[in-house]
Amino acid sequence: MKRTLLILLLLLAACGEKDRPKATSQDSLNNQIAQIDLIEKNLVPVHYLRDSDPYKSILQHMQEDVIPGVSMAFIDHGAVSWQRTYGYANLEDSVRVNSSTVFNGASLSKPVTAMAALDLVEERVLSVDEDVNTYLRGWQVPDNPFTKEEKVTLKRLMGHTAGFDRYVQSSFFPHETLPTITQMLAGEAPSVDPPVSLVYVPGQKQIYSNPGYSVMEKLIEDVTGKDFNAVLTERIFEPSGMIYSSFEQPVPDRLSQQMATGYSNDLEPYPYKLFPYKAAGGIWTTPTDLAKFLGTLLEDHQTGRDAILSQTMADSVFSKSSTRWGFAKIYNDESPDVLIEHWGSNSGFTCYMVASPVHRQGLVIMTNSDNGMSLMSYITRAVAAAYGWDFFQPKVLDPMVMDSSLIKAFVGKYKGGDELLEFDLVAGSLSFSRPSGLPKRLVTVAENQFVSPDNNTLFEFLENQAGEVKYVRMTWADGYNSDYIRQ
Repeated sequence: MKRTLLILLLLLAACGEKDRPKATSQDSLNNQIAQIDLIEKNLVPVHYLRDSDPYKSILQHMQEDVIPGVSMAFIDHGAVSWQRTYGYANLEDSVRVNSSTVFNGASLSKPVTAMAALDLVEERVLSVDEDVNTYLRGWQVPDNPFTKEEKVTLKRLMGHTAGFDRYVQSSFFPHETLPTITQMLAGEAPSVDPPVSLVYVPGQKQIYSNPGYSVMEKLIEDVTGKDFNAVLTERIFEPSGMIYSSFEQPVPDRLSQQMATGYSNDLEPYPYKLFPYKAAGGIWTTPTDLAKFLGTLLEDHQTGRDAILSQTMADSVFSKSSTRWGFAKIYNDESPDVLIEHWGSNSGFTCYMVASPVHRQGLVIMTNSDNGMSLMSYITRAVAAAYGWDFFQPKVLDPMVMDSSLIKAFVGKYKGGDELLEFDLVAGSLSFSRPSGLPKRLVTVAENQFVSPDNNTLFEFLENQAGEVKYVRMTWADGYNSDYIRQ
């Protein structure tokens, strides 16, 4: 029933007016409208068979994946070029998403926080390589055998190599007492989480860590003597022109009436909760505000505007290196581009941002659904195709003929977690099935790769060092994958 209602609401929403893109001339405006129309109607999988019809629209994906609302903004040469909204911020009251609807930005908080920390580095208030205990007051990283030779540094906190665990800290209802950042780190009431401590040697490996960014939050407050939101307002929001953003918990009155309600995969609304882990996932914002943030950072890098960072520091954020300054990076030897990106998710919200320095463009997408990751990957590919980015281009697969004697090498059962996949040879072709499903014929596209024509799932068989087929990697149409071991 809820799914049917959502489909009807989305169909009605599709008939509404859209925000007009900004342009300096009628020709430019017409070109932008055509580009946006192309993006909206041409979402494709990460790979698909040639001569198939893989195209879907944003609204089709929202209906299929049961996503109430989507908002996105595109930045081009330092200015917001266009923004688009779809669906509903609140289903119960039929409140439509608009460009000022605020979403929880979840882990998009991290790169915003990291850029503020780098700004403090430029003022010599912090050092990227100094032991953070030099700066921390009231709580410090506990010494243990992992800190004997190596220390926690700001660079390691930003790059998730500081040695902290991965877990997500607890959220609270508005009537509950929030722990301070010191109480959270120390594991003291009213915090309900364990004390933050190291679980491996700093610098030894990379493990994505939310508590690590809570340490950074404490670090920023201690060296400035100011509230975290005040520091981020001064160093990020104001220079970027972000007027609908805040780390405050609860959300301030000026934004509370514009908040989207988060929904589960089954369209159950989540109750509003507070996120005391501000730096790790507490920001409330809009795609337009985050696009302004990306645009400001891009212009600092390209023109030396020095709004957030100096050109030298911004260059390091976009450098072709494994050092991660708040963002993940995508690059290779063939392209001059270095994309910076970050994903985010909290209960009821998923979001994504990416920027291309070569094109001086960036994209931010936010949804009020647990189920938004796949749609956002599709939109990103459509944007990359429309604007000619080097990355995120879909791969078109050509069918090929393979002798059945060679296909036999892949026949068998493969297990990943509790899931079992079975492959068999049927009428000269490889077929795939799960215990509860019917076999599906696969199309050969490479010597060790087969694709399901009905849903564009790709199966890649991998060998061990002895040359034996030992694994199969299943990659869904949205690019997410899982590995299964041969039984």
